[in-house]
Amino acid sequence: MKLHGKNVATLMLLGVVAGIGLTTGTTASAKKITSYTWNYGNTKNYKWSAPKDDAAPLYYTNTKKNGYIWNKKFTKKLHNIKNYQYTSWYVHKSFKRHGKVYYKVTGNKVSGYVWHGYVAPAIAKDISTFKSDSSYIKYLKTDKSQKLSRALLKYFPGAKVSLDVSRRGANLYNGKSLMDLKGYEHAINLTALNHKQKLANFTYSENIYNILEDPVTKTNAAKAKNVYKVLKKNGYTKGKIKELINQGYKLGIYMDDGMGASASKSGYPWKINTFFKTKFNYALYLAK
Repeated sequence: MKLHGKNVATLMLLGVVAGIGLTTGTTASAKKITSYTWNYGNTKNYKWSAPKDDAAPLYYTNTKKNGYIWNKKFTKKLHNIKNYQYTSWYVHKSFKRHGKVYYKVTGNKVSGYVWHGYVAPAIAKDISTFKSDSSYIKYLKTDKSQKLSRALLKYFPGAKVSLDVSRRGANLYNGKSLMDLKGYEHAINLTALNHKQKLANFTYSENIYNILEDPVTKTNAAKAKNVYKVLKKNGYTKGKIKELINQGYKLGIYMDDGMGASASKSGYPWKINTFFKTKFNYALYLAK
């Protein structure tokens, strides 16, 4: 199940028992642990199977001190989270153990159980709040939420990023309607470019948008590399892209990438607002 930003109001950790029991392997306390599921909207509960489901909340490492990721029985330290400062974590289970809240996390090839304070929700800024190309470009180049954008920009050397093209490509809601690219003479929707993939005994078509919305099971660099493979197959090599840029085409790029729009914390649970004012979670355009 894939939930997009325009439909999802909040993701929160419920403060009620969900009836899922985990058993510790410690000799001190082999008791049932209270578990919680993710809540979407105001009605149904879902248990995400991240990272296969991109609706699982995305988190980042929130400490530079020693913090350990444990095995399921909490008998072995698997990893020190301070060594994973740039990892995107999918949090797909929460529970209490000895009065403390823990998350089950998966990031790249690392998975395990970690104290909730060692990670924090990945929050992307509302694209409607930027006032200029320069402020948006600075955000793309420096903000922790834009790692995927930076990985993609490496394949567009010399490109002039346009805030307006980025907003219109993502179909930003401006209070009256969805913005689009009708005002531009030429617009190339790169996210719509596709290639053929083979799986078992059948062939299917996969476009760049599909690649972008896949969870980060490897790295953002690997995802960006796969995007460029599709660009190249469709004739958009680095040379062709440079040629278009020299002709006056500007780049529109928008990646909310499964992040939250805001988060608020008052004790526990932690509420994550995932409502963005855009139709699309990803946009990659060249326009003039």
